[in-house]
Amino acid sequence: MLKLGIITDQVSMDLERALPVIEDLGIHYVEIHSLWNKTIENLSLAQVKQAQEIVRKYGLEVSNISATLFLMCHLKESKTIIPHFSDHFITKRGDYHQHLQALEYCIQLCEIFATDKIRIFGFRKEKPLDHETAINLISEKLRYPVELAEKAGVTLLLENCPHTYLPAGWQTAKVIEQMNSENLKALWDPGNTLRGGTIPYPDDYEKAGQYLAHIHIKDLARENSGYRPVLLGEGEIDYRKIIRNLVNDNYEGVISLEPEYEAKTGGQIKGSKQSVIKIRKILDSLDIRV
Repeated sequence: MLKLGIITDQVSMDLERALPVIEDLGIHYVEIHSLWNKTIENLSLAQVKQAQEIVRKYGLEVSNISATLFLMCHLKESKTIIPHFSDHFITKRGDYHQHLQALEYCIQLCEIFATDKIRIFGFRKEKPLDHETAINLISEKLRYPVELAEKAGVTLLLENCPHTYLPAGWQTAKVIEQMNSENLKALWDPGNTLRGGTIPYPDDYEKAGQYLAHIHIKDLARENSGYRPVLLGEGEIDYRKIIRNLVNDNYEGVISLEPEYEAKTGGQIKGSKQSVIKIRKILDSLDIRV
């Protein structure tokens, strides 16, 4: 059975504000990326324990640690500083070894939050590389992180992202195939696939589908040379077909809302509420329970 989740900072960076809203929406699974203006890797242990107490207070379950490991990280050794990413998407910074240390910390956090999944990325795209070269280099860099995951009994979720060398799910699939480990799976984001220039469905889904362990849901509409977030169902991604296929393929993981959408009145909280209503309508129309 599918599980419906949401990234907490899509509602509010303040857990005490976000979780009552999420509970009222009938969502049981939460994904934690940033809170209290810090990415989860940069929270103190005391803050992490405080966050877990709040999650427990509302009877919710953490689907995964939505870390930003290896996003703002050089694929090749360099002394240059990676430019600031975004004021709205807080990230872990530092070199490869600092990201490894953060991964070890996130493994500790898994025990506290009672989850076994950690999001990672395919390194910040800086210089053009052909796909084969990029995939080989990333696989080499991820070998030790995957070994850490295997020893700890956690799963790393490799997210496709247009700001990395792996913008589409078919590329994360190539890395996963090379690594050949049950502890490395795909976090598929159809919106990121679209932004990266690949058609999410059926093209990308058919190549990445067998490796999926987590999914982000957002919708996008074309605007000038790029895309802007819109309410689910008002953009270019056909989630009815994607979700029907997920069920047919016996996917039992979380589909996690990351709307990136703010209502004109009511802002982020109302936008998230509207997104939940939309996804539930899609699920109801397909007669799918979550």
